[in-house]
Amino acid sequence: MRTSRHFFSLEGIDGSGKSTHIEKLAAALEAEGYSVVRLREPGGAKISERIREILLDASFKGVMADKTELLLYNAARAQVIAEIIQPALDAGKIVIADRFAWSTFAYQGYARGLGAEYVQKLTEITCGDCFPELTVVLDLTVEQSRARTAKRGGAPDRLEQEKADFFERVRQGYLAAARDYPDCVAAIDVDRPFEEVSADLIKLVKSRL
Repeated sequence: MRTSRHFFSLEGIDGSGKSTHIEKLAAALEAEGYSVVRLREPGGAKISERIREILLDASFKGVMADKTELLLYNAARAQVIAEIIQPALDAGKIVIADRFAWSTFAYQGYARGLGAEYVQKLTEITCGDCFPELTVVLDLTVEQSRARTAKRGGAPDRLEQEKADFFERVRQGYLAAARDYPDCVAAIDVDRPFEEVSADLIKLVKSRL
């Protein structure tokens, strides 16, 4: 996979702490003088956020086809690349994404069973050369994920309604990516103190700067 320098993403099943770790990582980089752009996926751009609403709409549970889901994620991604990510990289900024294309490999390729090769072809069309040079998977078990997310409250969205075996397949997809693409994907255990995980994450990212 062709990658873009200074483009990083965090991955992991729900409850892994991606959003909090991105804030800490961005702050550490900004303190050293870097200009950092943060975004979430799907989303980050107005059109992409509208697509996100469709993807997570609980009323579409059991209705949305797997290929529709795959195409919508890639449509949202194509827009945020064109509107935000590529311009930021061209301007010399660091981009940190809360999820990116490896989510599609894990969720649609592995958990939905569409296949990694099938997903990769569409990813190459969507992303071209705009692909994270390093993706860090924040790994935790499905049991730990459910214990953490249960504390949030609120009604689950369409994906959050999936059963535990679905998320176990997602997790295994992420671990397979880290195993098969060690040059651009690393997995770190998050079942330990936050500061330890944060320090390891910051160290990994800084090693690429």
